[in-house]
Amino acid sequence: MIRTAVIGVGNMGSKYASILQDGLVNGMKLAALTRLKEPYKKLLHKSLEDGVPVFESADMLFEAVENGELNIDAVIIATPHYAHEEIAVRAFKNNLHVLCDKPSGVYSRQARLMEEAADRSGKIFSMVFNQRTLPVYIKLKEIVSSGKYGALKRVNWVVTDWYRPEQYYKSSSWHATWEKDGGGVLLNQCPHNLDLLQWICGSPVRVQGFCHEGRFHDIEVEDDVTAYMEWDNGATGTFITSTGDAPDINRLEISLEEALVVCENGIIRIGELEQEMGGKEADYKKTSTDFFRKINGTWTEIRPDSEPTPYVKVLNSFAGEISGEGKSIADGREGRKSLLLSNAIYLSSWKKEMVSIPQIGSPQEKAFEEEFENALKEKINKIHC
Repeated sequence: MIRTAVIGVGNMGSKYASILQDGLVNGMKLAALTRLKEPYKKLLHKSLEDGVPVFESADMLFEAVENGELNIDAVIIATPHYAHEEIAVRAFKNNLHVLCDKPSGVYSRQARLMEEAADRSGKIFSMVFNQRTLPVYIKLKEIVSSGKYGALKRVNWVVTDWYRPEQYYKSSSWHATWEKDGGGVLLNQCPHNLDLLQWICGSPVRVQGFCHEGRFHDIEVEDDVTAYMEWDNGATGTFITSTGDAPDINRLEISLEEALVVCENGIIRIGELEQEMGGKEADYKKTSTDFFRKINGTWTEIRPDSEPTPYVKVLNSFAGEISGEGKSIADGREGRKSLLLSNAIYLSSWKKEMVSIPQIGSPQEKAFEEEFENALKEKINKIHC
């Protein structure tokens, strides 16, 4: 049995703890909790009655582990973002497996240091990218990766279904501040979308970001973002998100050489050019003498099944990899990719210029890390002046 501690028992941490409490993860049990907030004690009363220990902090939990007072095998991290790296690194030093809630951290450097600690320990490192379990995105990745419709041309994703009222931001002292939260919609909600974007379409290499801070809410961080992206093959894209738009929309368009793929409301529509034209669009473009033909494509529709328990699936895959019976939904090293992208969007917006996204492991990566961290620290200092 994999004895697991949940570190940070707020909204998401309580969800993970209750999944373990209810026995929904094969071979894994709840063994400890930290920072259990009052509203969630009732939800976890069974575990508390069964004697599951509660520690006031991650430090106190690790001290108990290091003193031999607590025996655990893994931790699930669900604390504020800045703390993710420190907790993960200490867990790996204690030979514990780690499942981290998104994002890996605030700085991409934090994600890199977590990966390096995981590599030294040899323990399993996974991320809670639960949207990778959704059949609609699994199918999209399959379509794009197959090469059936050629290379990527353009991506447009408008995702405004992260609407939040003013009280959401006032519900916690660390919400919506650069110093304690590290960012707004890009860092809190959109790690899911940015992860899916690079997972399905590959990582862009350049970005121009436009982040509007406090546009719809009384907050200091961004709640409205538009980003223009470029890929190394010449493909382009836009990513638009907000927590202040209603009615909302979540519409992803992926333009490939021989098809347009549209995903909305859990439905995928594919407009195939070859079906209509009887040949490749690239060939038609070179030879056609019909100056004004409108090419509509031949449309088909795919309705993937839903995934009713994505978080249960994530935890089961994590337990499966620990026991050697499977693989995690998302390796922890994936967290660095979406964090590099969000860091680049922020930096570009602050500098008001296009920013290159460094390749992981390249000489440019550490220079990028330093530039972003200095820019964020300067932003925090200006607020406190």
